[in-house]
Amino acid sequence: MEVIKFGGTSEEQNYLAYLVLKGEKTATSSLKILQNLTDKKATKVGDIWQIKNGLNEDICVVEVIRVDVILFGDIDERFAIYEGDGTLANWYDIHFNYYSKLLSSYELLLTNETELECVWFKRINNKKYKK
Repeated sequence: MEVIKFGGTSEEQNYLAYLVLKGEKTATSSLKILQNLTDKKATKVGDIWQIKNGLNEDICVVEVIRVDVILFGDIDERFAIYEGDGTLANWYDIHFNYYSKLLSSYELLLTNETELECVWFKRINNKKYKK
């Protein structure tokens, strides 16, 4: 089981974990190119994630139910809502800045053609996963 914290700061991690717990965040995205530049493996349907907050506390467990590769410029309002960002404009502002910063450390630029790994998940229980 992979441990996941959404967001870059402790405050963001607390807030986003709370949205997952409430069922208001049921998707996430990441830069596909980072799988080639780091040791991050591609996400697969059926993967189980332990969601933690910014205090490293177990919040809930989710199961990946869908994975698509979508270009940054093709993200739509519906996906922005699934990510818990409310609107496409808000999603764009958050993710443009975040992904641009990540890519700049590799001397790469974010464009509308940048591939994102978009993942949908469902909460399967609170706290720790027991099989």
